[in-house]
Amino acid sequence: MRWAMITVATVTAGGLFSPMASAATVPHPVQAAACDKPCDRTIEDDYPYKSRPNVVDPWNFWTGQCTSFAAWRINDRLGIKFTNAYKGVSWGNAKDWDDAAKKAGMKVDSKPKVGDIAVWNSGTYGHVAYVAKIDGSKIVVEEYNKSKPLAYTKRTIAANTVDNFIHFF
Repeated sequence: MRWAMITVATVTAGGLFSPMASAATVPHPVQAAACDKPCDRTIEDDYPYKSRPNVVDPWNFWTGQCTSFAAWRINDRLGIKFTNAYKGVSWGNAKDWDDAAKKAGMKVDSKPKVGDIAVWNSGTYGHVAYVAKIDGSKIVVEEYNKSKPLAYTKRTIAANTVDNFIHFF
């Protein structure tokens, strides 16, 4: 967490605002924007479980699947301790993630930001991917188990082809 210094000033007995009269500097936590953490990152397959598919990962998802990769990106890039029980909600299959996020009180909409999780609800399990870059109406997503079974891919797509984006910041 980053800290900002906030100067607190008081009004003097004469009614004049004097920040120097009795100013105190108080540390105040500032929540970083999602882009502060993930924006300057290389888009690459640095997923630590790429050589060990189909085992339960530390976040209680199956390695080599889109949900495991997305959970790892959330932990690694965003610094959020995300698991399959994040905020007391079961996240389950990819197609359930946007509903789980809403139940957890998180913002879910159609406006992507770097660091968001893109959600597609179609198919048996749905699909999730990490939003790594935005270029106008196009986004670059990183994902596992989409174009190649149990493998990493990155692709540029139109943002409006995604059902929802989950915002962690």
